[in-house]
Amino acid sequence: MNIKQIKKVMLKYKLAWENQNTNLVLECFTKNGVYQESPLAKPYFGHKEIKRFWDKVVVKETKNIKFTLGKCYVSSDKHTGFAEWVCENTQKKKKCHMMGIMVLKMRKNKIYYLNEYWKTKYL
Repeated sequence: MNIKQIKKVMLKYKLAWENQNTNLVLECFTKNGVYQESPLAKPYFGHKEIKRFWDKVVVKETKNIKFTLGKCYVSSDKHTGFAEWVCENTQKKKKCHMMGIMVLKMRKNKIYYLNEYWKTKYL
């Protein structure tokens, strides 16, 4: 894994968020990829579960999304990537400012494991 691969998949992820495009986010993940939306939340396994989560939370409950990709890093062993991000949006009619970091593992330019750590501030 290298920073160029991380940036490429994260820019696709950004477009998926901003366009609320479930098919595009699924293109970021391997068929059996794991999406751990928060360390304490239940992980979503595979495209079917990721799609169900994404359609409910991103497509139905979130509006006016502006996702900004920050710095990206790769571990010294090249097995783990990290991506900082900021997202402004409206969730359930409340304006939000979110900041976080993603920890990801990739196989052939697709994510097979993603864990997000984030904090939301309601404005």
